[in-house]
Amino acid sequence: MSPPTLSRLAVVACLAAAPVSALAAPEPAEVRSFEDVVAMASEQAAVQHQPPTRAPQELLDLDYDGYRKIAVRHENAMWRDEDRKTWAEFYPAGSIFEYPVDVYVVDEDKTRRVEYGPQWFQFRGETERLADSEGGLAGMRLLTRLPGNEHKTEFVSFLGASYYRAIGTGQWYGTSARGLAVDIGLGTPEEFPRFTKYWIQPPTSDSEDPEVVWALMDSPAVSGAYEFRVSPGEATEVFVTAHVWMRHGVQKLAVAPLTSMFMWDADHQPEGDHRPEVHDADALVIHGATPEGETWVWRDLERPDRPKVSSWPLENLYGFGLVQSERDPAKYNDNEAHYHERPNVWVDVGARWPWGPGRVELLELDAKHEGMDNIGAYYVFDTDRVDFKEAFTLNYRVVFSKQAPEDTATERVAQVEPESYLGKLRVNRRIAAGMPGSSSSAP
Repeated sequence: MSPPTLSRLAVVACLAAAPVSALAAPEPAEVRSFEDVVAMASEQAAVQHQPPTRAPQELLDLDYDGYRKIAVRHENAMWRDEDRKTWAEFYPAGSIFEYPVDVYVVDEDKTRRVEYGPQWFQFRGETERLADSEGGLAGMRLLTRLPGNEHKTEFVSFLGASYYRAIGTGQWYGTSARGLAVDIGLGTPEEFPRFTKYWIQPPTSDSEDPEVVWALMDSPAVSGAYEFRVSPGEATEVFVTAHVWMRHGVQKLAVAPLTSMFMWDADHQPEGDHRPEVHDADALVIHGATPEGETWVWRDLERPDRPKVSSWPLENLYGFGLVQSERDPAKYNDNEAHYHERPNVWVDVGARWPWGPGRVELLELDAKHEGMDNIGAYYVFDTDRVDFKEAFTLNYRVVFSKQAPEDTATERVAQVEPESYLGKLRVNRRIAAGMPGSSSSAP
């Protein structure tokens, strides 16, 4: 699949930089293009952030098991009865998913809102009494027939704040991606920007066409418009175009953040647990340029006793990601979790969309159990050389794959010597120095 063309991106970039007064933002139900979403984000940035409305308390009171009793009606998946290549299903608001979102379908002649209701969900057990509640949608997921699969399965999900995740053939969900993170890894509370509205388009008949999702982002500090062009396959690729406005200054703006879980590896297996390794990812990999030239870094993940932030400064970023290097199921001894099938997640910037100077940061936290995400990786721009007073544009690709990062990165990787530098790092990862990094503990 080809990324958005440069001419189209140039048009959108011009829109993003235009004064707010020059943009006529449509109503959500009038959106026909991504440029319309960009206009909405620009207009939204000019007004004070309004706190979102929470779901009804009776839905928020549901615990994990109770929430799961609101089951998706797979037989009613959107577009299923039209025999389309892709179906859409939805998540209900409730439990930890406090804030309903709006989902719209953009067809050729109209845009319609997806209404919450029992047509999408089956309320079982204790949740039967909630069937008529004034709830809402929390997010959505798309399903298709991945290569080698007999039936349609889920391949991408948008749920919670600005989180999304994807999988390809033979993969299980693991590391997630996010739109943005604000003030992450500091001694102050983190701000979580939210996708408040989504627009999806009916799938085309061409199997090569990506599925397109637009999203409107909002938080006290930022307003943004995101386009996701999702191509499912053995490796599922997500091309991201984002236009972001800052409402006010922040201590740290983290772009293309990844979130994962690491409990222990074979060297740190706790007594009394039969599983040698428990993690969604076990290493951070970085590909970038320093004053000394192009370089790769491999950094094993840890679960420290207290918050730890490590950073690697770069003149330019080509890519970074969280990888699951161990693919032997015996190393995990867990037939339910399928840790050996968790994807590597690689943020690919490459030469096509240079981000300029900044640093990759790795946030590592303690965790009581494997249900807690305790790993974060993201890029922070060098604010001395980046002006956030105007809207800025991001273009990048996120690859969910079992392939090594060197096999999923862009053409710059071809310039590395045939005897893979990353391969050397993997073999000698316990002693590989990579490029200089620094570590600190969060206050």
